[in-house]
Amino acid sequence: MSTSRIIFFSLALTLISFNVNATKLLSYQSEYEISLANSEKIRLPGKTYVDEASGQLFIDWINNCKNSWVSNQRMMTRFINSHGVGTVSEINYSINEKADGSDMDFVLEVKEDAELVERVYGEAKINNNLIVKFPQTDKENLNFSDDVVFPHQFLEEIISNLYSKKRMITKKVYEGTIPDKFFNISVFLTDQIIRESDIKLPKKINNKFKKIRMSYYQDNQQTPIFEQTVNLNDQGIANFFRYDYADYSLILKLKKINLVNLDCD
Repeated sequence: MSTSRIIFFSLALTLISFNVNATKLLSYQSEYEISLANSEKIRLPGKTYVDEASGQLFIDWINNCKNSWVSNQRMMTRFINSHGVGTVSEINYSINEKADGSDMDFVLEVKEDAELVERVYGEAKINNNLIVKFPQTDKENLNFSDDVVFPHQFLEEIISNLYSKKRMITKKVYEGTIPDKFFNISVFLTDQIIRESDIKLPKKINNKFKKIRMSYYQDNQQTPIFEQTVNLNDQGIANFFRYDYADYSLILKLKKINLVNLDCD
């Protein structure tokens, strides 16, 4: 499993976190249709490329009665390469993040052609520094500096600046999809507004999406390992993703979304 195929959760996780100061975010269940984007990149002889890609991304994002936000995400993608060989990638990710952003628990499971490639259980907590523990393993704890934040803190800044004059945001973010690393993320904000026309949205969802561009860096590298374009509204909901990898790109379009009502009395 390449690192790039896991990174898609980074933005999904960031965007569906919460911001108590912004528009009230909603509990929901959503589904995205995955397809291969058109590419004008020149193919080099002897190198294997992706010829076809299709699949689904499912996201459940639930406000646990203001105590925490719980998300279960599943991405299944079928790839066919330039030699006609097919593979099926499945990534499952679950997270429980406290409402105050102080800590989160996560589980990452990666499969290739139904065979388990990786399973990670993690506990991350922010005190003076950010400490990540991996229970039931002999893996050493991780200790990151206090300028590394959880996704919800990052989202707060993105949402609060969607309609500001700021054009770029940079942050170090840990969300667990690459368990032993954090990302240096640069967000480029645009003025372009898109309205969803392919599906009917629930009335409570704001049909006004801002286009943003995100670049992911690791280990002080000057070239991003992954880039993506997102249409995002002020409730943290995205109706479109484009994931740009080194040799191919994926398009994810919102297929359906249902709001979830919880009885917290």
